Amino acid sequence: MFKIKPLVAAILTVATAQAFAAEHTSEQRQNGIDNIAEVTQNAGSSNTATQLQSGWGNNAMTEQNSSFSSSVLQTQIANFHQADVTQTVALRSTAEQWQNGKGNEASISQSATSDSSADQHQHGNANIAETEQVATYGASAITEQLGNQNYASSYQALANGSKSELYQDGKLNDASISQSFSSNDRAMIDQQGNENAAEIVQNWSSGSIAEVEQVGNLNNASVSQTGANQEAYTYSGGNDNNLNVDQQGRYQNAFVYQQGNENDANLAQRGNGNTATANQYGFGNEAVIDQDGRHQVATVNQHGSYNDATVDQLGNANELNFNQSGMHNMLSAVQEGEGNRITGSSNNAGNDVDIVQDGDLNLASITQDGVNNMAILSQYGESHLATVIQNGTGHEALVDQSGMGNNALISQAGLNNMAIVTQH
Repeated sequence: MFKIKPLVAAILTVATAQAFAAEHTSEQRQNGIDNIAEVTQNAGSSNTATQLQSGWGNNAMTEQNSSFSSSVLQTQIANFHQADVTQTVALRSTAEQWQNGKGNEASISQSATSDSSADQHQHGNANIAETEQVATYGASAITEQLGNQNYASSYQALANGSKSELYQDGKLNDASISQSFSSNDRAMIDQQGNENAAEIVQNWSSGSIAEVEQVGNLNNASVSQTGANQEAYTYSGGNDNNLNVDQQGRYQNAFVYQQGNENDANLAQRGNGNTATANQYGFGNEAVIDQDGRHQVATVNQHGSYNDATVDQLGNANELNFNQSGMHNMLSAVQEGEGNRITGSSNNAGNDVDIVQDGDLNLASITQDGVNNMAILSQYGESHLATVIQNGTGHEALVDQSGMGNNALISQAGLNNMAIVTQH
């Protein structure tokens, strides 16, 4: 909150506290410096509160309690304004804030609401927008910011079927969405600009969806989900992007798509039946997938140069499918359990593949086409099958199998290839 010594103070208070009152209307217009506008409406339906302020350092506050189909509209023009809206036990109510200028702050708080909405629109520099919705059903929170150094935050708790959307366009923007103890909710952050940061946290929720899209340079995105039947969709376009997805629970899906230079993706899943997918295009990309549980599937696709993929799976019936194309790509995969499967393909020069499998009925197949590729396979258990095919120059393949019923096939064409197979 901006603390400016008041030059002009005009305090307007409208209170309607009659039980079962209906269609109360309040409209306030202020032009100047350090003005204060307050509206309080209790009970009733179809209540409206409109506040318009222009000048410098003005404050607008509206509170609506126990209302039905009520609305709040706050419009502030110029710099260093603050707008606050509080709605409690409100059904099908709306709160909308418009700010144009520098250094403005906007906040909306809704509790015990159903089918209510909170909309915030800001244009300028160093703006702050916050929304809070607690114990809501079918509520929505939308924040739009245009400018530099903006901050947007949305918090939803004990919600069902609610959604939160944050849109930012500019430099050094920050956006965060937190949803807790909710079901069938949706969180989306869309950022365009430079040095943006996005964070979505969904705790103890079921059937929730998180979406993050970033276009620009030096962006950072983080998604954390705990619960069941959740999905995370992420996209990064630009340079030096970073993406982290952490999921804990059952039947969760994570999808990562990055296009640009020096992108980084880290996916961690704890639980059963989870799926992780990473797609990267550009230079210096790195993808790390860590899964702990059963019936998990991991897919890694990389195109470009200096890509690196590391996959660690612990549990039963894990499956990995990797594709690397470019130069200096490297993949290292570790699987523990039974029924594991790894298939892959590495193309062009300098690729390196290292695979370790521990369990039953594991299958590993590697195909490399290029120069200076190397494949090392180690399998422990029974009924393993390893197939390595390399085409090019300077390839090396080493396969070590322990157990019974193992089968190893190595086919190399070119110069300076070496193949070693050991079976126990």
